[in-house]
Order: sequence, then structure tokens, then C-alpha cells
Amino acid sequence: MTTKDLVSRIQALLKGTSKDGRISRRLILKTAESKAKFLISQKLNDRSLYREQNLYQTISCVELIEQDLIKCPIIEFKSCRNLKRSKLKLPELIHSKYGNSLKEVISIDGQYSFEPITPTQYRLNKNRTLQLKKDYFYVQDNYLYLPDSDIEMVELVILTTDLYELEQCSSCSKNKCKSAWDFEFICPDKLLEVVIQETIKELSLNRQIREDVNPNLNENG
Repeated sequence: MTTKDLVSRIQALLKGTSKDGRISRRLILKTAESKAKFLISQKLNDRSLYREQNLYQTISCVELIEQDLIKCPIIEFKSCRNLKRSKLKLPELIHSKYGNSLKEVISIDGQYSFEPITPTQYRLNKNRTLQLKKDYFYVQDNYLYLPDSDIEMVELVILTTDLYELEQCSSCSKNKCKSAWDFEFICPDKLLEVVIQETIKELSLNRQIREDVNPNLNENG
């Protein structure tokens, strides 16, 4: 289901729940995405999304730039040999107790696969006398960081509800001009009806509170 279809369906269902049926499409989508993120996060926590591989998107040609170590916001990475950072911010990720929803980071030629690491883990690794050579990634403020790497472009396997912003991250995407409303709404099929009903419930409640506080509210108010 596209985001446009989802919002249209919720709009139709909301018509009979309020004296003033005007609720912006963006508010409806923002609320629905928030509900979907919460439910997906719960499923990530109990590891019950392992069969929902279709939720993950693969995006290629994500450009990386050299990060000035002096200006690096991550203290532990200031001791890197060098540091790469994604040129653009990634779309908002979904977080669980197991980390974020960036599943894989791979070099374009497929020779390098990066593993997630925290700044603390990186510092501890640097202090070890013997260390196995591995390639790592870290995400902060929606930027992707690759410590001690010379890679200039990567491919990501990622779970996000914002496919429009995801496409903007790719320098070779053919969907950058595609309307945000025409992208698929990311949500497991078994949770979609729950998301719709919870969105309607929240928007109806908020509108009812507004109407109760403003008893003279009308369409021009």
C-alpha cells in the first residue's frame, strides 16, 4: 500500500468521527509512521520480524566524505587513522535493544562488509595489543561513520519508514523525483490494520479534545 493510499483510507474513516473533518495529510502520515515505528521496534525487540525481509531496502551509491578528525563530534573517533562519513544524512532509523535498523553496510565492489561498533568498543579495541582486522560502522545523528576506512561509496541494507529520504541518499537512484506519496508505506502486513486503527484513535482523540476546549469551533475557526 502506498502512503497516498494509506492516508486516503484513514481520511475516509475519520470523516464520521469529528465535527471538523479537516486533518492534514502530513499529520495523518506522521502519526501513522510513528505508530508503525513503535510496533516495528517491539517486533525487533522480540526478534519476530525475521521472516519479514521485504521490509528491508537495499540502497546503492551512498557517498562518503572525509571527516575532519578535529571537528569530529565523536571523541573516540578522533584517534582514527582517518574517518569517513556519509555525505548526506540517512533517513530516521528504527531502534531496539539490539541496536538500530541499519542491517548491512557493504562496499560497492562487495569486497568489504562492515560490522556495527560503538565508540566505546572502538576505543577498547584500539587499546588491545592484538586485534583482528575488521571494518566497522557507526551511526550518530543519522550520519554513517566508517572509522579507519578509505571507502568512498557503500551499499546499505536498511529498515526505515521514509523511503523518499532513503532514495535521496543514493547518487545513482532513479527515484529521486518520485513523489513521497507514491512510495510504499513500510509496515508488516499483520500490523497494518493495527497502525490504521491506532492512528484513527489518536487523531480522533486529539480532535475531540480540541473541540471540547473550543466549543464554538467551526470550519473557519
